[in-house]
Amino acid sequence: MTISTQTDFQNLKNKLDLWLEQTLNQYQQEIYTVFFSFGGLEKRCRVWHTTSEEKRTIKNRLLKYLEQMYEKNRELPLFLKFDIAINIQKKSWKEVDHEVTTQSHNNHYRKGVSFDPNFEICFLEQEIYGRALIRGIVYNQPNFWDEKNINDTIKIKYPKLKRNIELPKLNDVWVFDTIGVIYENGQLIRLHTGYPFNGVRILEENKKDHIRTMVSENADFLHREIQESGQFIYGYFPAYNRLIKSYNTVRHCTSLYALIETFEIQGKLEYWPKIHKGIQYALSTFYREKDPQTAYMIDGTQDQAEVKLGANAALILMLTKYQEIAGDNQYLKYAENVARGIQTMVNDEGETTHVLHYPSLELKEKFRIVYYDGEAALALLRLYQINHDPALLETVKQMFEHFIAKKYYKYHDHWLSYCVNELTKIDPQEKYFEFGLNNYLKHMKFIKERKTAYATFLEMMMSAYKMVTRLKEQGKDSLFNQSKFEELKELIEWRAEYQRTGFFYPEVAMYMAVPKNILNTFYVRHDRFRTRIDDQEHNLSGYVAYLKYLEV
Repeated sequence: MTISTQTDFQNLKNKLDLWLEQTLNQYQQEIYTVFFSFGGLEKRCRVWHTTSEEKRTIKNRLLKYLEQMYEKNRELPLFLKFDIAINIQKKSWKEVDHEVTTQSHNNHYRKGVSFDPNFEICFLEQEIYGRALIRGIVYNQPNFWDEKNINDTIKIKYPKLKRNIELPKLNDVWVFDTIGVIYENGQLIRLHTGYPFNGVRILEENKKDHIRTMVSENADFLHREIQESGQFIYGYFPAYNRLIKSYNTVRHCTSLYALIETFEIQGKLEYWPKIHKGIQYALSTFYREKDPQTAYMIDGTQDQAEVKLGANAALILMLTKYQEIAGDNQYLKYAENVARGIQTMVNDEGETTHVLHYPSLELKEKFRIVYYDGEAALALLRLYQINHDPALLETVKQMFEHFIAKKYYKYHDHWLSYCVNELTKIDPQEKYFEFGLNNYLKHMKFIKERKTAYATFLEMMMSAYKMVTRLKEQGKDSLFNQSKFEELKELIEWRAEYQRTGFFYPEVAMYMAVPKNILNTFYVRHDRFRTRIDDQEHNLSGYVAYLKYLEV
């Protein structure tokens, strides 16, 4: 909501005056800098700042700047964010450069930087990434400071300064944290300071209500990304609003699956027309019949088409979730045909083949990615729960003998967590429960300490939680006592909170090239803040399960 009345403006000014007074008085520094970031949905925000040795001076300058902006335009932009620099440290440039280039995960340097002691040229952490001053070419190669982007940004932000930064000649820089707020719905919302939540809002409202809103807004985004053809806009690299031009059958289907899944907590009937278009796009574009009873999903370009086990599974997951939610079996035959296609890719020992050439169906790759196996098993089991074909259950059990023998729990696979939860409902053998326990128990420390907002962790743990609660209900005390149940619940809460660090709240999205394109989406920080449809899918599925868990 933009500020366009004197009453609203005065409310902002009063709240801001009080916050500045209270916050500045908490810190004793040689120099004070306050930043004011402002902008709208169409383009990245502007950042104004002022510096002084006197607290009252910077407060008065900011309020005066705000008054002048309002008087000139008779309104203020949609996004209004205020930051105060704290914990200012002088560091050698070599040390700061080393910290950036040696991070274990890219884009996790969470400090602001000034290139001089007087903050004449300085950037918030959010500006650094929004302008790609620190960037990487690909996620598995180190970050680096981009000298061209730094100097281009200086020209835009400081047009009156005639200064060019030469990184090899730098001696020292001044790094800092910020304490900040964003103005929203008539309130100043406090933001976290420091790693790992830096710049993300502190959750002061009811957690369940907040996450429900996140899910609703993110589902709206995913729905909007379905075009008239039924194809999704695949994703963005948001610093410069670059479209991701590739496409992927698996992610198309699983993103629709997650969107349909949101009907478990909200019923937005306006989604159905586009969902149907998305399903039809998958069938007309990727579905190929070998014979009237057997089909496969293809992926890749026409001259390099291939059949991927994961793509076959993804179609079944999408169509069975559709039938479960909509009560409509019009797509059942497609799911059954593709299930028979999957069964041709599983041998009598439960071993899978991952990729075939198309149309020859000759072997291309015996193995590509371990997650295909659990996804395929889950898909067959979900279909079995609808049509009760015993051959499907038998195939899943054969696959699980292979998973157990090869200790697949070492992969902490969320698909296997889903699958073993469903399998133990149907056949509650101890060996399946033991597999489900090992699938998370051996990874709890890793999950707790993981520095990225790794969305599938929450999916995995929510399925594990459902399985463990049944252990308790069924009186399987020896297994339940191994489950670290209280620790599991604590870890679920931690990851549900931690995943908010990968959500484009306004206070983060406003620094990107076109905020409206990525607002209320989930992103992958270590891959150039990538915002792709499957990044929405995994977060949605995890949070939907979490909300249902909170309702129990």
